[in-house]
Amino acid sequence: MSPITFSVSSINDLSKVAEKIHKLSSNNRIFLFDGEMGSGKTTLIKYIVALFGIKEASSPTFSIINTYLGNKSQSIYHVDCYRIENENEIENIGLLEILYGKNLCFIEWPEKIHNFLPNNYVKIDINIENNLRKITIET
Repeated sequence: MSPITFSVSSINDLSKVAEKIHKLSSNNRIFLFDGEMGSGKTTLIKYIVALFGIKEASSPTFSIINTYLGNKSQSIYHVDCYRIENENEIENIGLLEILYGKNLCFIEWPEKIHNFLPNNYVKIDINIENNLRKITIET
């Protein structure tokens, strides 16, 4: 599938993007979110997991991994790799089991763990241009 780009001018526009990613989750498990600090990665993930019935989602910046329980009792992982400083930490926090498990996983700052990522994932790029967010989804 060729990349799809959404132009988002307000937070209300995130629903369309979240719905598209939610649909892709039926055939994909790993979602990588790329964007500079403050670009809206966590906010978009909150919109996506809300479609799975998760009302209380927060940034896992300090915990690194948040686990949510979806409305079909499925575990959904929200991973923020920003604070990962070396590859030893990846095994110590149980990230390999998550990456190669069967549950959905939404990952912020994936470049910190690129050597460990499975080959099959969906990439979401968020770029800010003139107060407009361009969100590109690539499978």
